Amino acid sequence: MNNLNYLAAIKKIDGNQITLELKDELNIERLKRVFSDYEGERQAELFIKDPRGFTSEQRAFTFALMNDIYSYTGQPFKSLKDIFYWQFRFLTGKDISLKNNSTNTVDDVSLLADLVLDFIFENHIPFKEGYEVAPQNVEYFFYKCVMTRTCCICGKRGADIDHFDKALGRRKRKSVDHTEFTFAALCRTHHQEKHQIGLSEFKSKYKVIGVKLNQDEIKKLRIGG
Repeated sequence: MNNLNYLAAIKKIDGNQITLELKDELNIERLKRVFSDYEGERQAELFIKDPRGFTSEQRAFTFALMNDIYSYTGQPFKSLKDIFYWQFRFLTGKDISLKNNSTNTVDDVSLLADLVLDFIFENHIPFKEGYEVAPQNVEYFFYKCVMTRTCCICGKRGADIDHFDKALGRRKRKSVDHTEFTFAALCRTHHQEKHQIGLSEFKSKYKVIGVKLNQDEIKKLRIGG
């Protein structure tokens, strides 16, 4: 493990104050060398792990994604599993299994599904309409749809990037802070349907969520005009 990364147990939460107990001893000398001559604030990124065993819903979603790759490419399903399991092992240093007796966690299978999603979007693999997206992958799925302009409902390429939860209205694109909005990728047909039936009914029908974007992502998608 990188000795700037530490596993810790959360002992107390009081508003924005969190007390952690490190599993390993803090390498002070390493930190001193890294931050030599640096006078700014020391910051850490907190990632809260989910140690629960993965769900059957996660397994079904991951296999559904792989099956769409198989249907499009003809790559044997077992070979696809081996490829993505190897990628997972390369990134994490541990094995993964989706069998009933597996000890892998919710976080493990969430990462595996994200790897499969990356392959699907990067290689333009058509996906079936109406995925039951596992809750742990929902935000990433809709984010990938936006960044690749893929309709999150039917998978059509070249989708519109819609200001989803709050309309832009009459405001000029160049004068608006687009980081305050959420976005969804919708093909022209589904974009028009959203405006016809209204946001609430559209959300209820398709379970679409809007995702936030940073300035670099907004610039890349040319949302600001």
